[in-house]
Amino acid sequence: MSNFVTIFAGVLIALALIFFAWWMIVGAEGVYLGRRTVIFLYDLYANRYDNVKNYLPEFEHALIAYPLMEAIAPYKAPLVLDVATGTGRIPIALLNHKDFQGRVIGVDLSRRMLHQAALKLDGYLDRASLIWWSAEDLPFADNTFDVVTCLESLEFMTNPKAVLEEMARVLRPGGIVLTTRRINTRFMPGKVWTEDEMRKLLDSFDIDPLADEVWQHDYNKVWGRKRGESSYTGTRPLGEVLRCPACPQSLMVEDEDGYWYCEDCRARARIGDDGVLELYKLET
Repeated sequence: MSNFVTIFAGVLIALALIFFAWWMIVGAEGVYLGRRTVIFLYDLYANRYDNVKNYLPEFEHALIAYPLMEAIAPYKAPLVLDVATGTGRIPIALLNHKDFQGRVIGVDLSRRMLHQAALKLDGYLDRASLIWWSAEDLPFADNTFDVVTCLESLEFMTNPKAVLEEMARVLRPGGIVLTTRRINTRFMPGKVWTEDEMRKLLDSFDIDPLADEVWQHDYNKVWGRKRGESSYTGTRPLGEVLRCPACPQSLMVEDEDGYWYCEDCRARARIGDDGVLELYKLET
C-alpha cells in the first residue's frame, strides 16, 4: 500500500510540474519568466505564429481595418503607429483597405516576428516601416500620430503601464487609441485589468475611454480618444518623425549605405536586408 501511495504521489507531483511548466511557457507565453523569455518564445514561433492564430483576412478587415477607418472618417490618410506589431497584423489589414491612404509604422522587440511582417509587407514599404525597438520608450516626439494601436500584447509587457503612457504621449490630441483588454484571465493572474481599471488608467493618461467592446474569446477591444484637438499629422515619411533614442530631440536621417543616423550624436542603426530598421542595435 505504501508503495502505491508513493507512486501515486510521484505521479501527481510529476503532473503538477508538467502543468506548471506548460503554464509558464505556453499558457502565459513566458511572461512570468521575464522579457528575454517572452522575446525568445516569439522568435522561436515567429514563422508559425500566423497559423497558430489563424488570422483570416476577411475578419481582419471587418473587425480591425473597417472600424479604424470609421473612427477617423472622413479622413483617409492617417499616420498610424502599431505597438508590438508582431507579424504586421494591423499594417496589413489597413494597407489592404481600399480607402486607406496613410502610413503605418510598426514597432516590436521580436526580430524574427518583424522579419515575418517584412515578408508580408513586401511591396508596401513605401507606406509602411518596421522598427526593432522597445514599446516602453518610443522613438517619436509627443503628439505625433493620428492613431496608435496595440493588440493582444499589453499583458506580455514588462511594464504595460509605461507602454500605455508612451502610446498616449506620442498620440496627438484628438487622436484615436485602439488596444485590447484580456478577459480570459485563467493563466494571467496579476497581468490583466478589469474594465474599470482600464478606464481609470486611460483617464490618467489624458485618454477619454470610448468603448470596451466585445471582440473574441480572450479579448475585448478598448477604444479611446486623446483629450484636446489638433490637426491630422497625415502621411509623413519616417525621416520626419523618427527621433534618436540617444538624444531624443534629434531626428534620424537615412544615408546611402543602409543606415539611419543622428545628425547630432552620430549614433546609427542598420537597415536589415529585409527592410527592418534595427534600432535595437543602435551604435553610439
